[in-house]
This record gives sequence, C-alpha cells and structure tokens, in this order.
Amino acid sequence: MKEIIMFTSSTCPHCKSARAYLEERGYKYTEKNVQLDPVARQEMMSRKMMGVPAFIIGDESVVGLDRAKIDALIDYTVESCPECHHRTRVPKGKGKVKITCKKCTNEFIVHTKIM
Repeated sequence: MKEIIMFTSSTCPHCKSARAYLEERGYKYTEKNVQLDPVARQEMMSRKMMGVPAFIIGDESVVGLDRAKIDALIDYTVESCPECHHRTRVPKGKGKVKITCKKCTNEFIVHTKIM
C-alpha cells in the first residue's frame, strides 16, 4: 500500500482540515511540519511544492486538499466490520473481497471497484 506523507505548518487552517479528512477516511499518514522541521521544508521545496497542505502519495505529489485526487491516488479503502466496527484497509481494484476482522474474527464481503 502506498505511503502517504503530508506536509503541514502549525498555523495553517487548511492543514487542520486535511488532517481531519485523512483521519475520517482512515488513511494512515506521516505528517511533516515544515514550520518546525527544516529537513521537511527542504524535502518539500526540492519537490517544487510551495504550499501546505501538500502530499506525497506513492510517487505522486498533490498540493492543496484535493480530495478527489487524493482518493484516486490512494490504493486502498478502509472498511468497518459490521459487527464490532473495527476498521480494516482493503486494496482497491480487487472486486469482491472476503474480509476476516482481526478484532472479532467476523467474516464479511466488500466490493471494491475494479480499476
């Protein structure tokens, strides 16, 4: 599954919205605050990214909270168990997938779009 890196700053209100969006969707990410971390700032600038929030998803870059582009680049969805609501990452593009919940061992089926 693709790694998600989000560049932020401490005072950016859009960064707070981006953080909330990723967490709401269940996406795991690494946050790098360019205001506090000069190495992160240099990494972001070396990729010609000049604003925050900015994302690296796999090999792709996204500047700004472009939800549609972010969702399209992320190669999994997060599904909740119907019994205990534990969340599990499921690869996109696999069609019908049988999931066994790691928390309660309930088995359920999810349908992912075939790419």
